[in-house]
Amino acid sequence: MFLKLHPQHRLLTMICLSFTAITVLFYLKGWLYGHAERSSRDWLLTNSSARRSPQNPRIVFLAIDENSISLDTLFADDLAKSPALQLMKQGFPFSREVYAHVINRLADAGASAVVFDLVFPGPRDGDDAFRSALERYHDKVVIGSNLVSKQEESGDSSAVSNLPSYVLPTPKLLPPLGTPSWVGFVNVHPDADDLVRRVFYRTSRLEFFGYPPTKDSEELLSLAARGLEKTGLLNHVPATHGQVMFRYAEEFRPHSLYEIFVDDQWKAPPYNRGAFFLGKIVVIGATGQSSEDRVQTPYGMMIGAQIHLNAINAALNRDFITETSTAADIAFIAAGGLTAWMLGAWVRRPLLRLLILAAAMFLYYEVAQNLANNYDILPLLLSPLIATGTSGITWSAWEQVRERVERQRTRRALERYVSKDVVREVLDNPQSYLNSLGGIRKEITVLFSDVRSFTTLTESADPHALVKQLNEYFEDMVGIVFANQGTLDKFIGDAVMAHWGSIMSQGPEIDAARAITTVLQMRRALTKLNLGWRKRGMPEMQVGFGVNYGEAIVGNLGCEAKMEVSVIGDAVNLGSRLEGATKEYHLDLCIGEKVAGLVRDQFIVRSVDLLIVKGKTKPVEIFTVLDKRGIEPPWLDRHEEAMRLYRTGDFAAAEKAWRDVLTQAPGDGLSEIFIGRCAELQAHPPTTPWTGVYEMKSK
Repeated sequence: MFLKLHPQHRLLTMICLSFTAITVLFYLKGWLYGHAERSSRDWLLTNSSARRSPQNPRIVFLAIDENSISLDTLFADDLAKSPALQLMKQGFPFSREVYAHVINRLADAGASAVVFDLVFPGPRDGDDAFRSALERYHDKVVIGSNLVSKQEESGDSSAVSNLPSYVLPTPKLLPPLGTPSWVGFVNVHPDADDLVRRVFYRTSRLEFFGYPPTKDSEELLSLAARGLEKTGLLNHVPATHGQVMFRYAEEFRPHSLYEIFVDDQWKAPPYNRGAFFLGKIVVIGATGQSSEDRVQTPYGMMIGAQIHLNAINAALNRDFITETSTAADIAFIAAGGLTAWMLGAWVRRPLLRLLILAAAMFLYYEVAQNLANNYDILPLLLSPLIATGTSGITWSAWEQVRERVERQRTRRALERYVSKDVVREVLDNPQSYLNSLGGIRKEITVLFSDVRSFTTLTESADPHALVKQLNEYFEDMVGIVFANQGTLDKFIGDAVMAHWGSIMSQGPEIDAARAITTVLQMRRALTKLNLGWRKRGMPEMQVGFGVNYGEAIVGNLGCEAKMEVSVIGDAVNLGSRLEGATKEYHLDLCIGEKVAGLVRDQFIVRSVDLLIVKGKTKPVEIFTVLDKRGIEPPWLDRHEEAMRLYRTGDFAAAEKAWRDVLTQAPGDGLSEIFIGRCAELQAHPPTTPWTGVYEMKSK
């Protein structure tokens, strides 16, 4: 059984497709809510319902903490009994002989791996003892190394020196050539938002920094991977040289390093003479103020040792996470839009639809949480919910608005949107063309006005204040239209469309004169409004106007359920294009040549250009109106002479004439535009016969 679509479902389809496409675009580009998108995925792993990786009992963390550095809690006899503690008491950084004692104690206790989250650059006291312990327990011990760029290493900021290098421990601590390595790199690579969600287990020096590897690139193992190698569990480490997302465990509880050298504590629980360490992977790292190795994670700030512990833990548990592919993410977003479409098409009751919409969004969240917890798949979360919510809510809101408008089709409601003559025609002459789907051809004058840069204004302004300000603007502008007996056709966002002669006409000259008078009064009203807005700290508005005269079809357009008095036709389209042309010529008003001919005796008219507007092939002559007839500007005749010279191809003389105009009217944008054109045409003369026509590429 196929769904029979109602006409309004076309709009529903447009809404769902538009919001889905916009969501896909924002997701792919990372615009606006890219950080929130990453945070939403993190939420699936960090919220109270999220599964954490269980701490593997084979992992132990020995911390070089403040107690291990100060040793203030020790009794004197404990210190006297232990050579290792005596060396530690000399201060941090410790003599490297301390780490030899650590290796000996832990290895003798049966630890399967002793992993130092420490790097040992340059020679230091105790290297010989440390080297001896490394060689003795080479199959159990791992020490750290650093992958850095030349720039990081040398401080050179030039791009040429920004090449990767591998900083190994001091040569005395390196394994002999040809023998198994005990070195693993300690670096982690944060994501674009500086949070660590994944690690390299295997890589090469070039790959770590994003360069393609060479054939002889040496595979390097991380500290975690090297530790697992020493325990014979390297097969738990992913084979990829790319970063691997892993699941974090709860924070690993550290044991103070110094405790293993205090006899009473070594013999007592939990150490039990070293039995605690039997078969364990022991990670030694700095904590507290002694560690400068701190990174941000989705769970908050962590010391570097905790990252390595989690990397080892995830590998032991094989607890790795796979993010869904871009294609799958787009499919999830599309499914969200489709869900909203189906609810809009099938569920007619708005409240029930919103409840089901909320339930569907919650269900998707539960599915996403289940995938993350039980299948180690991390799906996209926020964007599908945005696509579903925006599509569904927008459609429901549109339906509510439409129904409210239909319920309020009374005389009072009509008078808020159209002039009284339209209301009178609709209500008093029910057989007229305004009460049918038909129309009539009439000569009309149409006016378009549009607020400049309104989109930019909406992005930065307070919504409540902007709506209030826009209503103040409309209140004055619409009042002026009605005062001049015009018909308000519609608001197009921030734009106003009005016409004269569509319902009643007193002749084309009077209709055109009323339209131009409306513009001049709107100019003055806007100046007054801007002055008040400036005093109130609100942004000012600049408005462009287009006025045209010609034949149009006038009628009540729509369907039986919803009609709208409007005008359509070529003259209307040209009026809109003339309004758009004001931006091209730095003017606030452009009028068509027929309007200019009708009002020239009452208003000061200035030539603007011969123009082919977008979507047309024939040029039209356009003008602007300076003011009512009175004292004309002294430069106007010179401007008209310049225009005549320009159209005949005398660009040098035209440029000189416009420079004369600019002298008398400094800052005249139209003169500056044509001076630039003349200069360009003199430098690059036309290759085809000159017509003086300019083609506008945009609306």
